[in-house]
Amino acid sequence: MVPKSPKPALYSILLLATLSATGQEWPRFRGPNGSGHGTVTNFPAEFSPADYDWTIKLNGVGHSSPAVGTDELFLTVYNEEKKARQVLCFHSEEGTRKWAWNHPVEEHNLHKYNNFASSTPAVDSDHVYVVWGSGTDTEAVALTHEGKLAWQRKWSGFISDHGFGASPILVDGVLILHTDNVEKRTSYVMGLNPKTGESLWELERVTTDPAAKHVTAYNTPTSVEVGGKTVLVVLQTNDGWKGVDPKTGEVLWSYQGDYDQRSVGSIASYEDVVFATFGSGGKGKMATALKVKPKGDPEVLYSLGITDGLEYVPTPLFYKGLLYLWGDGGILTCRDAVTGEEVYQQRIGGNFFSSPVVIDDKICCASRDGSFIAVAAGPKFEILGRSQLMSGVNATPAITGNRVIIRTDTHLISIKGNGE
Repeated sequence: MVPKSPKPALYSILLLATLSATGQEWPRFRGPNGSGHGTVTNFPAEFSPADYDWTIKLNGVGHSSPAVGTDELFLTVYNEEKKARQVLCFHSEEGTRKWAWNHPVEEHNLHKYNNFASSTPAVDSDHVYVVWGSGTDTEAVALTHEGKLAWQRKWSGFISDHGFGASPILVDGVLILHTDNVEKRTSYVMGLNPKTGESLWELERVTTDPAAKHVTAYNTPTSVEVGGKTVLVVLQTNDGWKGVDPKTGEVLWSYQGDYDQRSVGSIASYEDVVFATFGSGGKGKMATALKVKPKGDPEVLYSLGITDGLEYVPTPLFYKGLLYLWGDGGILTCRDAVTGEEVYQQRIGGNFFSSPVVIDDKICCASRDGSFIAVAAGPKFEILGRSQLMSGVNATPAITGNRVIIRTDTHLISIKGNGE
């Protein structure tokens, strides 16, 4: 049976309300609330360099995605020559650089596929916020839109297996970040005052089983609206899921699960449903979909395993009642968002760290060798186009106004839709 798209009108209203409330079109990793849904119209299924609106040669590496405020685009870069992280600001319409803020890096152990600029900034009307690790510390920085330091905080004693990865988000006016300490077997979720950096609350999560490995998490949290209340949803392998009041840090519900794998791809949400995968070695191996309730612990809608087409690094994507799982190894699986029932599973080819996004009713993702692929949204699998970029892609595209901005290994590329 072909699943129907539940409440499309309500979905559109909620998306527009989110865009209006934030005042930004792509203010964090994967845009408003991490949905990955853009507003571009008449975007070509295939394109060539002749279609680029502008390109920018980057002076360093990074896997972070662009974050966009009104007409400003922010990006983190690691400049190996300067041994410094940089926060770069560009004019999003014109592609001209406005400023760069430099911060020295104490080089430390990383996973072979990670780097020192892997976390995506978050943006509001006052500041751009970045969070990163030094190998022993976690640091949060707020810059003004003019590139001036507003505040800077550091938490000592946070050591991860593979470097830093999680991106900060803003929920109900609170800046949210999380960090782990392998040696002390603890992790923290923190809520900060975005104007000052002051801690509003800190939620400690401890691995209490002495026989269990403390598995660090690299996912980015999300939030859902349930019963007229905003709930922050966070996830860490050893401590499971938690629903948290973003203003106070109060734990509203929890679900432990039976997880022994790492959570890398970020949490995806659809109305009152949240979904995340766990895995290792480039494969998703475990996944859970939870239905969040106004009161009490969530309901498990379905669980998936290693044979169900799960991704590991790419973040899942919900769109119009369907769940898209774009696997690291180039297999796309489409499922009913609420039941988990498989709609199709097809091989696309390639290897992927970037997460899929919705561009003009197309499901799009870019591979590590620079192939940009557009697939028809809906229950029928169809590849609409393949376009070759100038270098590989590890970052997730940003969508702002009527343009798509793609970070490759060497460049930023802007491509405009043909809509008004």
